[in-house]
Amino acid sequence: FVLSRDPAHPPRLLVVQPRLRRGALLDSKLSEALNLASSLEESRDGFEHAESAAKGAPPHLVVQNPASRGRNHADTYFGPGTVDNIKCYLRALDEKEELDAVFVNTLLSGVQQRNLEVAWGKPVLDRVGLIIEIFNAHAETKEAKLQSELAALMYMKTRLVRVRGPGGKLAFGASGEAEVVSARGRGSGGRGFMSGAGETELQLQRRRIQERRLSLLAQIEDVRRTRAIQRSSRKRHGGSFGQDLVTVAVVGYTNAGKSTLVSALSGAGLYSDDRLFATVDPRLRSVILPSGRKILLSDTVGFISDLPVQLVEAFHATLEEVAEADMLVHVLDSSAPNLEEHRSTVLQVLQQIGVSQDKINNMIEVWNKVPIKI
Repeated sequence: FVLSRDPAHPPRLLVVQPRLRRGALLDSKLSEALNLASSLEESRDGFEHAESAAKGAPPHLVVQNPASRGRNHADTYFGPGTVDNIKCYLRALDEKEELDAVFVNTLLSGVQQRNLEVAWGKPVLDRVGLIIEIFNAHAETKEAKLQSELAALMYMKTRLVRVRGPGGKLAFGASGEAEVVSARGRGSGGRGFMSGAGETELQLQRRRIQERRLSLLAQIEDVRRTRAIQRSSRKRHGGSFGQDLVTVAVVGYTNAGKSTLVSALSGAGLYSDDRLFATVDPRLRSVILPSGRKILLSDTVGFISDLPVQLVEAFHATLEEVAEADMLVHVLDSSAPNLEEHRSTVLQVLQQIGVSQDKINNMIEVWNKVPIKI
């Protein structure tokens, strides 16, 4: 992971938002980008740092979107003028307070990310990278940490790019350091000499990532089996009046109010906060209905537009709770300016994780944050 995990010194980001044509859409995207950056900067578990609380919104810069003009640059995404302007803005900010990284609210290729890091002299996070960083920072249980690390490895594997070094030769590393050859040479076959280098540094990194990925998948598979056994046991023995125990999954866009709803219905006092991805670990709470029947409410991780496919795949064991639930409750933030986009995003992710269309059609929709007129 790119950023430090020191709770006393949360990372400070510069948010770069490519300009969109529609003003309302730009405002909502910029607001979400600032909330993502703030979600990483803020601390959890009751830790409150006075200085970070007083800093307010992260610094941000709205720049021209090259995609809107059909001029998407394959090397740096932005044009050279925009890259230089952001560099000057960074220098001015660093004179007041040093920033840890730059968050560009779009999807960058590995080459674009690496070239921007060289140009700006700072770590660069695109939308996928920042969301994975947030998941890693907010993961508390062993299961969530395993899944966050798996998502990071899958993302990192696509970031292992080679760049031109100072001498023009293709090399590996952020600034084009000379390519390292590992000591794992091929066997000499008893001839008394090494027959050549076995792995380049790039190949070595890929192999290590693959080995760790297989280890994580094996551990997560154990989690999936345990969850399946627990679900089966709950259905057989957890209900009242001899009935099966029904599970209701509360889903929705991130920060829509899912944890608040589960806390209000169950009286459990779950952790909830007005920021994105406050909940990463799935949580089950029992509720007694007015009829006297007992059900389980499942508080799930929130969804977001352009949700990284790495997260969907890595958190498959967690998202199975949604697919296997008997009923879904969709919480919507009615105050969101792009409400329809939030709804369509949630429906898209539900279909992506294998929720049946019949269950989606029978989903209960709950509107939260409805303004009250006095």
